[in-house]
Amino acid sequence: MTDKIFATISMLAVVAFCGVATVGVMEPDLWIVTVVVLGIGILDFVRTFREQKSGDSK
Repeated sequence: MTDKIFATISMLAVVAFCGVATVGVMEPDLWIVTVVVLGIGILDFVRTFREQKSGDSK
């Protein structure tokens, strides 16, 4: 259970950092790259939790 909490906190920290970086730099190219990378990261994050939930035998 603690791994899910730490993973969620870490993902929120990455999103917050990317938000601060994109606002600080204010470059549209960086926005596009950030949105794509965060989208891939969040998609992987959600898929991993769904697999763990359906694969749990406890």
